[in-house]
Parts: sequence; structure tokens; C-alpha cells
Amino acid sequence: MATIAIEKDQPIVSFGLITDIHYADLEDRWNYSRTFLRRYRNSLKLVREACQHWLNAKHSLAFVVQLGDLIDGFCASNNSTENDLRTILKEFEKLPRVYHLWGNHEFYNLTRNQLLASPLCSFDTKEISPSHYGTIEICPNLRIIALDTYDLSLLGIDENTERYDQAMSTLRKYNQNDNVNDRTGLDGYQQRFIQLNGGLTQKQLTWLRDQLLHARNHHDKVLIFGHIPVHPIAADEIALLWNYENVLDLLWEFDDVVLAYLAGHCHEGGYYYDEKRIHHITLQAIVECEPDINAFATVHVYNQHLVIEGIGRINTYRIELLKN
Repeated sequence: MATIAIEKDQPIVSFGLITDIHYADLEDRWNYSRTFLRRYRNSLKLVREACQHWLNAKHSLAFVVQLGDLIDGFCASNNSTENDLRTILKEFEKLPRVYHLWGNHEFYNLTRNQLLASPLCSFDTKEISPSHYGTIEICPNLRIIALDTYDLSLLGIDENTERYDQAMSTLRKYNQNDNVNDRTGLDGYQQRFIQLNGGLTQKQLTWLRDQLLHARNHHDKVLIFGHIPVHPIAADEIALLWNYENVLDLLWEFDDVVLAYLAGHCHEGGYYYDEKRIHHITLQAIVECEPDINAFATVHVYNQHLVIEGIGRINTYRIELLKN
């Protein structure tokens, strides 16, 4: 990717981005496919460095968005969920407000009801509980739409519920394996139909459409954030939203409004600039960083564009606010 010149002007506003920290007080171990080493304790050090970077930055931050998988699933089996969550959240205490999205590893540790009652609940959920999505105003005419990409999921909910049955029905259309994380018999993008992924309910899709229509009517632009990617070229085929086509259809219908979709989940990261001139940016995971290489970003908003300034493994991107 071409080098992007450093901006000299004062940004209107800046905010931070970080994802897939997976903190656990555990020794390093390989991921499930034994392709990448996960450095659990190192992630704490890297988060501390990221927070210090933001505190020392020339342009102060308005907020930070953490895109999910703050702690690792092994915290639950290690009976350390509460302690590990407290430890990693402490690193963010000196920062301005932090918005948390939920990934699959949150649900390996806590139920939806527990998450809604925890510091990881970042939105007003009175009308949508147990779902967790909302909007964040960046500045006039620019906002974030934060999605709950496990709204339709087998994770974090009671098996004796209609929502669970709907999720199982969605999964079983493609995946007949006893182990619902087993991809045997699944080809191509069908491999996304495993338990570690999820989707949006129809209620959330309707809400998303309403938000995009509101943005269009008010001449706003939006960035959309979710833990799971929605474009197959911007992520591995096993790390996609179950109903990514439905979300893409909405983004493309409102391509005059949507600037970018940012996600985590696929730890290697990814990028694609689609035919509707929407940026799909998948941020690299903190937990799989080398000890001295970090992975976070600061977004600087200017009058006519924004810059996602990547640190370490994450690239820098320039996004125009006006589409010609």
C-alpha cells in the first residue's frame, strides 16, 4: 500500500481503534489450527503501550472503540474471567470513554445477560435487550453504527429460547456435523457456518436500514463497525458473518452514506475497496503480535477526509468523506 503523507492540519476529532486483545493470564499457546502463536500476557503489555501512546498523542482522543474479543475463551476454563477482565479493563481507565463491541470470546466467558450488566455494555439496550448495538456520534454529520454480529448466534444465550432455535436452524441448513465448529463437508464461503461466527437478526437489519435512511436524510456519513467482517475478500472465508450478503446489500443500497466497514475476528487482517467505493478494513489482532510489534490505530477526521493511522501491523488508510 502506498505511503500516506502525514497531515499537518489539526483534525476535527480523533479516536482510537483496537481489537482481538484476547487477554488471559496464561502462557503462550498456538491457535486452534496451530498456525499462529497467541501471546496472551504480551497482549496486556501491548494494550498498555497503546493506551500510553494515545495519552501522549499530539491530538487528544474523544474515545476508543474496542472491536471485540477483549479476553480469551481460556479465561473461563482457567476460572479467571473476573480477574482477567478487571486486569485488562484497568489499562483503559485513564482514557476517555471506551466503547466495547462483543466477539465470540466474550460469550465463551459470559452470557448476554451478564455482559449487559458488565462494563462491556456500551449502548442503551432498554428497547433491544438482549441485543447490543447502537450509534456513536463522531462529530456533526459523521457517526459510527456499531453492530452486534452475534445477535443471531448459538453463543451466550439459553438453549431453550426461540432465538437459539433460529440460530441453530440457520447453522443446520449448511452444517450437519456433530461438532458445530467442524467445517467438514463445507465448501468455500459455506465454511462460515460454524459456531464461532454469528449473524444479524431481522430486527437489527431493520434498525440498520433505519439508521442508514436517517443518515441519508440528514446528509450524514457513517462508518460501520462489527466484530465479524462482511466482505469475503477482506477476510478469511471461515471468518465471515453468517448473513453477510444481507448486510452488504444494505451497505450498497446506501453507498452514498457508507464510507467503510471495520472489523476484527480474522486475526491476519484484510482490506478491500469494493465496487461501491466502500472500504472494508479488517484490523489485525493484538494477541498474535510479536513481542515488540503492536496493532492499533488512531482515526483522525478532517474537513474532507479521514485518516486511519495504523501502528505496527496495521496499515494506514485515507478515506474521502465526499464520494464524487
